[in-house]
Amino acid sequence: MNKKYTYNPDAWHPMVAGAVAGSIAAIVAALISLPLRSPDEIVANSLSVVIVSITLGIIAGGLWRRLRATDNAQKTFAWSMVGGFFVAMLAATAVDLFVLSSLIPYAAPLAAIIFITLAFFIPLLSRVTAPVWVAAAPIIIALALGIGLFGRGNVASGALALDDLPDQTTSTLESGAGATGSQSETSDGGLAATYSVAGGVATYTVNEQLQGLSTQGVGTSDVVTGEVTTGGSFMFELDLQSFESEQSRRDAKVREWFTADPIGTFSGASFEFPAGAAVGETVTFPITGTMTINGIDHELTWTIEARLEENDTISVKGESDIVLSSFGVPVVRGSVVVMEDAAHLEILVSLTPS
Repeated sequence: MNKKYTYNPDAWHPMVAGAVAGSIAAIVAALISLPLRSPDEIVANSLSVVIVSITLGIIAGGLWRRLRATDNAQKTFAWSMVGGFFVAMLAATAVDLFVLSSLIPYAAPLAAIIFITLAFFIPLLSRVTAPVWVAAAPIIIALALGIGLFGRGNVASGALALDDLPDQTTSTLESGAGATGSQSETSDGGLAATYSVAGGVATYTVNEQLQGLSTQGVGTSDVVTGEVTTGGSFMFELDLQSFESEQSRRDAKVREWFTADPIGTFSGASFEFPAGAAVGETVTFPITGTMTINGIDHELTWTIEARLEENDTISVKGESDIVLSSFGVPVVRGSVVVMEDAAHLEILVSLTPS
C-alpha cells in the first residue's frame, strides 16, 4: 500500500473490515476452544472468545485506518499485531498468576489465531467494495456459533464404562494369601466370598444454566474404597472433597459443602453376582440400600453392571441419581449460575478377592 495508497469511498471502512476479520478469527478460535481446558467456563468460553475477537478486530481496524496511508503500512501493521499478541499474553499471565490459574494454555493458541487472522485479513478486507450489509453475515455466524457452543467445550463426560478400567495382567493369587499357594475362601461357583475395592473412579454430573445457556458440571474422584460379599452386601465410600472438575470455582463450592462430613457411603445387602457367570460376561442387576451424605440417610437404588475378569477380579460399574437438597446440599441459584437440584452419580471399581 505504501505511498501509492488512494482513498476509495466505496471500500469497506477499516473498522468494518476489522469486525469481519475478527468474526472470521472468532469462528476458528471458538471451534478450537472446544478441546482446550478452560480454567473457568463462566469467564473463558466460546461466546467470550467470539466477543473478544470481534472487539479486537474493530480496534485493529481503527489502527489500520491510521496506518494504511503511511510507508510500509502492512509491515508496520503486522508488527503491531505481533505486539498485540505479546501484550495479550502479558495480561493473561497476570490473570493466571493472581486471579485465574491455568489461563495461559487456554488463551495462548486462541490469541495467536486471532492476531494472525487480523494481520492478514484486515488490509485485504478494507479494499472490499461489497455492500456493507454483507459484512453482517460473518458477524452473525460468529455470534451464533459462540452462543451455540457455549458450555459444550472443556467438560469431561461423567459417563463410565467397564472397559475404562486399566487392564490388570497379574493374578490376584500372586499376592497376599495366594502367594502361599492357598486360594482365598470361595463361595459356590469359584467366586471369592469377599472382595475389596482395589481402585476405581467416581463421577458426578449436575446440569447447570450459565446465563440461561445449558451446560453440565462434571467432577471426578479416584478416592473410592469398599467391600463386597458375593451374594450379599455391597458397601463403598467416597471422599466427597476429593472431586475435581475443570472449574476451580465449582470445586471450592463442593469442598465447602462437605467440610463437616466429607465421606459419603452406600450400603446395600443384595449384591447378587451369579455364581455361574462366565469370565468376560457382563451381568446387570439393581442394588437397593442406604446412601449417607452429610450424615443424612436415604434409600437409593444403583444399577450395577459387573463382569468377572480373567485375573479373578470383578469389574463393577454403578450409576444412580440423587436429589441434592435431600442430602443437605445447597442448590446454587445465582444471577450467573443456576444448578438443578439433582446429580447423576457413577462409580467404576475393580474388586479383588480378600
